[in-house]
Amino acid sequence: MSKVIVIGGGIIGLASAYYLRKKGCEVVVLEKGEPGAACSRGNMGWICPTLSEPVPAPGLIKTTLKWMMSPDSPLYIKPTIVPSLFPWLYQFWRNCNKAAFEKGYDAGLMLSRETFNLFDELERDKQVEFEMHRKGLLFVFLKENLVEEKFNELQRAAKIGLPLPEIKTRSEVLEMEPALSDSIAGGLYLPAERHVRPESLSKGLYKWLVENGVEVVTNCEVREFIRQEGKVTGVRTDHEVFEGDQYLLTTGVWTQQVLKFLDLNIPMTAGKGYSITISNPSSTINHPLYLGDSKVALSPFNDAIRIGGTMELSGINTNMNTQRVNSLENGVSKYLRSSINGSKQVWVGMRPMTPDGLPILGRVPTFNNLYVASGHAMSGVSMSLATGVTMANFIYDSQSPVDLTPFSPERFSLTAANRT
Repeated sequence: MSKVIVIGGGIIGLASAYYLRKKGCEVVVLEKGEPGAACSRGNMGWICPTLSEPVPAPGLIKTTLKWMMSPDSPLYIKPTIVPSLFPWLYQFWRNCNKAAFEKGYDAGLMLSRETFNLFDELERDKQVEFEMHRKGLLFVFLKENLVEEKFNELQRAAKIGLPLPEIKTRSEVLEMEPALSDSIAGGLYLPAERHVRPESLSKGLYKWLVENGVEVVTNCEVREFIRQEGKVTGVRTDHEVFEGDQYLLTTGVWTQQVLKFLDLNIPMTAGKGYSITISNPSSTINHPLYLGDSKVALSPFNDAIRIGGTMELSGINTNMNTQRVNSLENGVSKYLRSSINGSKQVWVGMRPMTPDGLPILGRVPTFNNLYVASGHAMSGVSMSLATGVTMANFIYDSQSPVDLTPFSPERFSLTAANRT
C-alpha cells in the first residue's frame, strides 16, 4: 500500500486525501492550523464550472491601472507592495490578452467538466455531510450593455455540455429576486450552477477522513524536507518526521514558501478577499447573485447570507482593511430595496494566485515523488473535487482524467530560490 503525505488541510488537500484514501492509499494530512480554517472557510462556495476563466483577461491592464491605487475598488494593489510584487505583476499583465485568456478558459473548463457528477457522487456518500443547493446562479446588472457582454463571454461553457446562460429582462429578474431594487437593468441566469456552504464541505470531508483511517495532524508546520537522490524521503515538522512514498503539496498561498525549503521558486502571491456572513438575515435571497457592476457576490445559505468579493494584493497577511469591508456593503446597497440586517461576522482570507490564472497541478520536475496542487485563485471550492480525483489518479498510477499540460509546474521556471 502506497503511503501519501498530503501537506495542507484546506479544501484541495482534504479532497485529494479523500480520493487517495478511496484508492486504498495510506494517507497522512499535515495542516499548519485547523483543517479548512483558512481560505476554504469564508468564501462564497460556488460550484460553477461555467466560471472557470482565468483572472488575467483582455482589457484588464487598463482597468487595473485605474483601480489599483483606490482602497475601495474591486482590485486594490497596496502601493508599498508593488516593488516586490512587480515580477509577478509583469507576468500577470503579459497574460492579459485574448489568446492566453481563451487558452486558460478552455483548460479550466476541461478540468471542471465532471464537477457536477463528482458532487453528486459525494452527496451519495452518506458519510460526507455538507450543505449544497441547486439554485443556479444569477448575474444582475445596472447597465444593460453588460448583460450581452457577459453572455458572449460565458458561451464557451457549452464546450463541456453546460447550458447557455439565459438572458433575463428586468421584470424577470425582479420576479426571481423580489429583494432587488428597480434599478436593475437585466440579468443572466446560469441554471446548472450550484453552491455549498464551504465550511460544511471541509467539515464533512475531514470527518470522513478521520473515520476512514486517515491521520490528520493539526497545528503541524513543515520546517524541512529530507531528500535523497531526486526523491523526498521525509518532512520534518516542529515535533516529528513524517515519511512516505509520495508527497503532495496543497498549501495554497504558502506553496511558494514551502518550496523554498527545496531551493525552488514558483510565482505565486496572495489575492486577499473579504466576506460578511449575516446570520438570521432580515431579507430573503433566493439564488446566489453576482452583482456585475459592483463585482460583489451573495450566497444564500441555511439561515444565513454571505456577501463577498474584492481582490487585494498586499502580501501574505490577514490584516483586516475595514475600507474593503465597507466597499462590499456599499456595492450591495446599489442593488437591494433595503439593507440586509442580522448578526454579522467579517472574514478575510488569502487566495493563491498564479500570474497566468491557472492552478499548478502535477509533479515537481526535480523530485520524482513530489506533487503540487495549488493556485486555484477564486475557484478552489468549485475545482476541489475535480482536482482531488485528478491528483489521486495521477499519484496512484501516473494517469490523469484530464490533460495536465496547461497546469504543469514546468510552465514556470523553477529557479533556485534564495533562502530567507
